[in-house]
Amino acid sequence: MKPKKGLFNKVKNKATRRRFLVSTIRKGDDVFETGVFVANFFYIPRHLSQPDLAVETNSWDEAFTLHYKLTVRLTEEHPMRVMQDYLQAAETTTASPQD
Repeated sequence: MKPKKGLFNKVKNKATRRRFLVSTIRKGDDVFETGVFVANFFYIPRHLSQPDLAVETNSWDEAFTLHYKLTVRLTEEHPMRVMQDYLQAAETTTASPQD
């Protein structure tokens, strides 16, 4: 069986008509990164080297689920709300407890 390498979707938000690229890549043996890029009319990312949102996962199934969940949410919901949700979740998991 050929190893899975990644996913790629073009997304157009219904409310704002903004375009995004959702891309999931394998970074290591058990590390996957799902990135959201703001794109122009032709779905070319504005900043290809740095995604506007990047979320790492530790299994292919988790990455696959996250990829399609982001694709659906970016299509239906306001893009800034979706990004805020994932950025807040990342801040709470990386924040160290205060003494």
